[in-house]
Amino acid sequence: MRSPRRLLPLLLPPVALLALVALLTGGPNRAFAEGDSPPPAGEPGMGADAPAPAGDDDEDSDVPLALNERVEKAVKKGVQWLKQRQLPDGSWGVIDGGQPYGGGKGEIYKHPAGPTALALYTLLKCKESVDDPIVKKGFKHLRDKYKQPGGAYEASMMLLAVTAVADPFKKIKASEAQGEKVKFPAGDWRDWAQKLHDYLIAKRTKAKTLGWRYMVEGNAGMAPGGNEDLSSTQLAVLALLAAERCGIKTDSKVWNEMITFSMKQQDDDGPEWERAVYDKKRTDAKPSPGGDDKDKGRYAPPPGKGAKDKARGFAYIKSTTLGPDEGQATGGMTACCVCNLMVARYVLMKREDKLWQGRDQNAVQQSIYDGCAWLDMNWTGYENPKKQRENVYHIYHMYCVERAFDLIGNNLLGKHPWYQEFAENLCG
Repeated sequence: MRSPRRLLPLLLPPVALLALVALLTGGPNRAFAEGDSPPPAGEPGMGADAPAPAGDDDEDSDVPLALNERVEKAVKKGVQWLKQRQLPDGSWGVIDGGQPYGGGKGEIYKHPAGPTALALYTLLKCKESVDDPIVKKGFKHLRDKYKQPGGAYEASMMLLAVTAVADPFKKIKASEAQGEKVKFPAGDWRDWAQKLHDYLIAKRTKAKTLGWRYMVEGNAGMAPGGNEDLSSTQLAVLALLAAERCGIKTDSKVWNEMITFSMKQQDDDGPEWERAVYDKKRTDAKPSPGGDDKDKGRYAPPPGKGAKDKARGFAYIKSTTLGPDEGQATGGMTACCVCNLMVARYVLMKREDKLWQGRDQNAVQQSIYDGCAWLDMNWTGYENPKKQRENVYHIYHMYCVERAFDLIGNNLLGKHPWYQEFAENLCG
């Protein structure tokens, strides 16, 4: 999330808590979505397709039970901390970066709705009830003052928060039992979500872009490098997918263009690297009537069989004029883009979209493989690889990896048990 240093004390605790909540769901338990095999429906990591806690649904998990207990304890402490930081007006404050976005002159916009929406979304995904007094007070603050937000970041974050009241699940069993019957509580929740969805789409349409950027009306031209970036686009992708699950659909053209924009931010070439993602052993595949395995050839070969990819990362905005933190590949942005591609591809495949069927699907698949190879080649269990500016985005990097690999469904990135390493580092 590209943002001034002063907002970090405000935003990182909820983001870290979200990362812990995602980890609490345990290691992935699905096969890699290759070709015509998309992941299950729902919001990545904390929605319908979230894996169950390790030791519960995931029989293959080797995560120590003690680690999961530490994660649960950390989440409870995080919830308590977050509740105690709510201000008397029901908000969680503003982002005070001290300067206009992108530098230069102009009004300092402090995103007054964003931190509150992020806090509410986090609490709901931590199983706090929408009827909890603190949650109710937070939503009342948004309704009374910021029902229509200022920028793309706030619109996406608010849409995630509002749709979370309809889809609070983060365990795969609970969400599958609910199926397609996700419903908003009584009141104007669905109408509010629809308006936020339409507002978010309008921000992109007005800017004439394929993605989104952290911008508000009046200062869009101030953003260096252009008016679209991977990070803001990812937040919109997650919000729009959450809306899809609630029956609020986004035009297929938008999803296709998100894929186009995301792939443009990838390195043109990279070193050869052994494939970093492999499917888990299928237990649901049944032989065809002719006796052939219907899944044969659909998934990556097992380790050691010579599958090679090119380690190609993704940049915030691929550019030769921006600095390396934004113009060149980093870990957070690479995982962020793998998530974007997985989500958009899933939506389009489920619809049997003609635009999607007409594009080079193998190129999209290879882009995902190559992004995972870059993450494996540059792996760290904590820091954001290749991020140079004071390494303040390590939590965001972990969050993005979780988003991507929950969709992919693998316990390992190369030889790295990403879930276990992240959980150990987050819990200390």
